[in-house]
Amino acid sequence: MAEEALENLTKEEDVLAEEAQETEVVELPHNIQRLQNKQARLNQEISVYQAQIAEIAEKLETAQLAFQQCVVLMQVEEAQSEQA
Repeated sequence: MAEEALENLTKEEDVLAEEAQETEVVELPHNIQRLQNKQARLNQEISVYQAQIAEIAEKLETAQLAFQQCVVLMQVEEAQSEQA
């Protein structure tokens, strides 16, 4: 019985060794060029959106500065009218 268990263990080790030696085959997608073209288009689209976001952010900053300037001018005008 011990010999049989030892023989089974040896067989299992042999199977594991064979499996370890087998190399894994990885298949690439069939249309790799199509995927690369799509990725390039998406990257270009992202660049366009980033430029639009930067432009909008600049306009927002300008509008906020103009608003703050208006607030200051109104406060100055209010203070002058109270003194008069």
